[in-house]
Amino acid sequence: MEGTALFNTPLGALIAWTASAFFERRRRLRGSMQRAREDRRSAYPAFLVATAAGETSMDVARGHDNDATASARSGTVLRDSSVLFRRREPSLVADESVLDEVTRTVALLRTYRDVVAQGLLFEAEEVQQARAAFDERRDRLTRVMRESL
Repeated sequence: MEGTALFNTPLGALIAWTASAFFERRRRLRGSMQRAREDRRSAYPAFLVATAAGETSMDVARGHDNDATASARSGTVLRDSSVLFRRREPSLVADESVLDEVTRTVALLRTYRDVVAQGLLFEAEEVQQARAAFDERRDRLTRVMRESL
């Protein structure tokens, strides 16, 4: 009887320790996943808000801001809106698919900015194409971001 007790006590302790370690690990993983999701929930909107700089470029192209320096100001839109800074935040927490879309969105925003900086009117075909491409890419980015949450 004593031999059974000597065997069962350590075995019970080992089973209890294993179960405890397993559940503790699951709790930590769940907490880590929740923190990552919260980080994505804050980084994604911050980047999308920064891409609203495209709207500033559109205002310049429409002529709402048509003084002599309007075209020059459109060249600083990316820097002033902090879109270049904000694109780094998703790289810390996002999936590869989101990062690819962020890179493509920034590239199209740069293209849009360059077209607007040429001083073309809003009705110009180049402006319309650049704007449509940027809007489409931003919508796709938003969709990919939602799917990753």
